[in-house]
Amino acid sequence: MDAFADKLGRVGAWCGQNKYLNAIKNGFQNFMPATISGAVGVLWTNVLVNSSTGLGAIWKPIMALEVLNPIFAAMQYATISCITIGVTMLVASEIAEANGETGAYPAVLGFILWMMVTPTSFAAKDLGASYIDAKGISHGFSLGQFINVTGEAAKHKITADSFSYSGIMSSYTGATGLFTGLIVAIVGMELYNMFRKNDALKIKMPEQVPPGVARAFEVLIPTCLTAIVVGAVGLVCQLATGAELNALIYNVIQKPLQNIIGNNLVAVCIMYVIIMLFWCVGIHGNNMVAAVKEPIFRPLLYANTAAYTAHHEIPYVMNLTMIQMFAEFGGSGVTIGLVIAILIFSKREDNRTIAGISIVPGL
Repeated sequence: MDAFADKLGRVGAWCGQNKYLNAIKNGFQNFMPATISGAVGVLWTNVLVNSSTGLGAIWKPIMALEVLNPIFAAMQYATISCITIGVTMLVASEIAEANGETGAYPAVLGFILWMMVTPTSFAAKDLGASYIDAKGISHGFSLGQFINVTGEAAKHKITADSFSYSGIMSSYTGATGLFTGLIVAIVGMELYNMFRKNDALKIKMPEQVPPGVARAFEVLIPTCLTAIVVGAVGLVCQLATGAELNALIYNVIQKPLQNIIGNNLVAVCIMYVIIMLFWCVGIHGNNMVAAVKEPIFRPLLYANTAAYTAHHEIPYVMNLTMIQMFAEFGGSGVTIGLVIAILIFSKREDNRTIAGISIVPGL
């Protein structure tokens, strides 16, 4: 048993010191205020001030506040629907800080690198709309089905493919693009750090030049080279597979992990057994697995939020808040139940003393 505890302790120590796991964990933790703010937006527009799905259906006076709904809808979109942008910037900042960088520029560079592998031009004909009939069957349509080019436009070979628009789709800024953001932030910052530490790539400015301007020129070549490498990876992926990088990562890494672990009761139980084993040797189990748990289960939570907001069926039973509620309520392993059981049934004074001390933190 001592040997097992020693090995588990070594694993825990490695996890606690790993730069990448710490960056992912801290990135999600730092984004938490935005997540909670977005949840308030969902609560307001869907549960409170909503005449079909919320309190407004049974208490009409609250609908007087409907004029404020755009504020909360925008708050939800800017946080939960844009989690990839925020987490990518935060993780990039954490990696850069671990590499000795300071300031806000690495976070900005992380966003730039993510944008370079994110599609921004789309065919308008692919825009879709759907409705659910009385039998609960969903019917989908694309705009291309309704585009009929005639007259002068047809003479000049204008077709449905000619119509396009630019922007960033919410499927990339939301939970679907999360793994891409994490990978780009980590790999991009390591490339940037490698180029940054090469003195031959630094543009030295005279001492008379203000420090801010001198630093900007110092990181100019490393920034340019990092962007070129990341952009080249995205292009090679597109040419080799026919799919852009985000789709490839989602289909090859994120989606399989979510199917194997995220929506699987047995896998969730195994994960919490591992968490408890860490606790047994005095290591904070949740912190140890947070870097793995968050990228898998948080996107499932946001997928549920998006489905609820769109009045669709909730797709995932297992998600971040569900497992937190049923596996971490009152402390990892639902230890609040153990504390209450000790206070009610235990006759040992030492156990009752520990339970008495633990009841307030548990609550």
